Amino acid sequence: MNWFDSWALTLAVFLPAVGLVLVLATPKAQEQTVKVIALLTTIVTAAVGIGILTRFNYNRSGTLQFVVNKSWIPVIDARYHLGIDGIALPMFALSMLITILCIIYSWNHFPEPHNPKAFLALILILEVGMNGTFVA
Repeated sequence: MNWFDSWALTLAVFLPAVGLVLVLATPKAQEQTVKVIALLTTIVTAAVGIGILTRFNYNRSGTLQFVVNKSWIPVIDARYHLGIDGIALPMFALSMLITILCIIYSWNHFPEPHNPKAFLALILILEVGMNGTFVA
């Protein structure tokens, strides 16, 4: 197992959270910068997803792959455990694609009260949740 196999799912889940922090740290007046940060974050996350798709062993799609299983809080035996199988893989990839498409569509069509920073921050939070759901 190489570096990518052991960190790919963690990156795919938490890269949008890094983008979220950057979006929240950007002033509201810099609307174009906020849009670019959100779009680039989702594109990089999708690139990690494409890497997962290409390295996935489709002959073993019934078993968990890219598994991460680490002790988190030993006192209560809490663990950080991620993995993806053949059923979750297409939904995982589709969620990343749809997130990119939502950001591209909303580029000049933000809902009222026209707050792109808040809208894009919520989209990135949603992507963290969707990606985490499919690999947890």
